[in-house]
Amino acid sequence: MNKQTVQQQQLNIWHEFDGKGDTSIEVLEQLCRQYSSEFGVPVIPKVMNISILTAGLQQVKTAGAGPQMALVPADMAGYGEAAMYSEIPEKFWSMSGSTDKDIRYSMRSSDRQYGIPILKGNHLVLYCNSEIYPEAPASWEAIEQQAEELMAKGIVPVASDLADPYCFIPFLTAFGGWPLKEGKPDLSTPEMEAALRFVQRQTAQGVLGSFHGSTELLDRFIAGEIGAIICGEWIYNYLDLHMRDRLLVGALPTIIGNPAVSMASSIGLVFPQNSLESEQADELLSFAAYLLSESSQREWAERVQRIPVHTGVLEDIRVTASPVRAKLISCLESARNMPIEPVMRDVWDAISAGLKYLSQEDAARLLVLMEEHVNGSSKQQTL
Repeated sequence: MNKQTVQQQQLNIWHEFDGKGDTSIEVLEQLCRQYSSEFGVPVIPKVMNISILTAGLQQVKTAGAGPQMALVPADMAGYGEAAMYSEIPEKFWSMSGSTDKDIRYSMRSSDRQYGIPILKGNHLVLYCNSEIYPEAPASWEAIEQQAEELMAKGIVPVASDLADPYCFIPFLTAFGGWPLKEGKPDLSTPEMEAALRFVQRQTAQGVLGSFHGSTELLDRFIAGEIGAIICGEWIYNYLDLHMRDRLLVGALPTIIGNPAVSMASSIGLVFPQNSLESEQADELLSFAAYLLSESSQREWAERVQRIPVHTGVLEDIRVTASPVRAKLISCLESARNMPIEPVMRDVWDAISAGLKYLSQEDAARLLVLMEEHVNGSSKQQTL
């Protein structure tokens, strides 16, 4: 068999890698090896930073190159046109035994089914060091009451990655905001300004810290230098491995009596370059079904403690989970599904543009920066 034939037969899949805390890649690589061995079709994973993955998918149409598959958060199903996604054929759902339409529709964009959900969750929770907080603070006021004592000991009361717009969403929702309204960006609002002012005030007082999410935030939390962190479900396994009995999980604390609501999303397969119209369509769908099989879903759930979409596996996990993990899973119920409209890419970029100057500019000026970014993106798309 010549080299060209082997390349034609192999399946390539892109996947985000969010640093040392992202243990999910271990299972994906294992399942790729197992599938390759069992079915004789090589599946080659390629991991990369989320920004590189995003840019790569956005450039598929213009560059004329890309993977046959990518395992991505649900909002990337909104890249359908730029990434030239194939629609998922209806026959797949019966062949895979995946019949839950709510889960299926979590990767449906513009009335087109562009993705196959493999995992769910991706919501934010409050991780606490039990040696600092014996119980997870239920409100921001409870955090503030203990803040002075903790800061005197050199401990940051609570922290997150405030450069990440996803981590900012709970502050926005606590003040009644949401980044989309009737399918369009809705950032220049009193709710956004109030959320920005609250975060600025808390950081200025030292109550709320901001550190890089995949490195310093985790390292300092594990070391006992931060009392609690607002971070994602996907990092639970890593924290559990390093903290064990010191780790608590709580719901996001209320702010001025209002719930701080996280977004949530599924994580699933998309098929760039119209790959399901290629000769390898059957192999690609076979691999997707393999990831949804009970045995594969158990690998995700048991080895790296992610939340499976397989109903039977998830129910088993609920029964056997520790109280801490059970709380992690139950927090998903109060989260709100992340919008997957194509315009969300502009929304994330605009919020990022504002948060970049969080410590330097007044909240009103940050709103202007966000709005200018959204308007600039809209003009570029119409040219």
